[in-house]
Amino acid sequence: MPIADDLQAIAERTNRELDAVHDFFEHSKIVWQSFQSLVNSGHAVTSVNAATGTTIDQIGLVALTPQYTREYLVTFTFHQFVASFEAFFFGFFHRVLLHNPWPFARTQLDFEAVLRSKDRDDIIGAVLLKQLNGVKYEKVRDWFDALDAAVKLGCPTAEEIDTLAEVKATRDIVEHNAGIANDVYVRKAGKKARHVVGDHVEIDENYHLESWRLMKKMVADLTAAAIARLGKP
Repeated sequence: MPIADDLQAIAERTNRELDAVHDFFEHSKIVWQSFQSLVNSGHAVTSVNAATGTTIDQIGLVALTPQYTREYLVTFTFHQFVASFEAFFFGFFHRVLLHNPWPFARTQLDFEAVLRSKDRDDIIGAVLLKQLNGVKYEKVRDWFDALDAAVKLGCPTAEEIDTLAEVKATRDIVEHNAGIANDVYVRKAGKKARHVVGDHVEIDENYHLESWRLMKKMVADLTAAAIARLGKP
């Protein structure tokens, strides 16, 4: 597949994923709002969770709506946004490197991996995947430095990279430290850090939306720039 078509396909898949997750977020809020309207009109329900033994009625469910939205719905969909962008970035980067693998030309090869490969392209693809797996554990700024070493695209801006670094730091601390900011969060977030050590990291709906918009923009900008630079025959 020509690189322009391949990059466009990666971007379109990511945009579908990001849109679907944001739709899930908005549609879930509509369901809760509709349920509250039913309760206001007299609808009654009692539910027993067989696993926990918790019993709740319609009043209790309505009272839990803000907590469920803030602690679970916002957090889950925010996590999915970041996961989708990471998958895009490294799929995109892998395809760009297949076009120009020279940044990793001095990589040492495992002879068994060479023997198991079908051809030169298979070897190159395997080497690049291994190298990119290492890049994943570097700072977000290092991701874009590595991409820039392979192909200079002129985007995203330094401001956008710093903002994304804080977004990923937020995702990481929510996932790995129960949402409590520590020195790892502060180091990863850099000058965009929104919290100090010991703070509970907040993901409000505005931050949630702006993070989604940033990732959508970066997908569009990176794809357009790469196609313009590499997509010509």
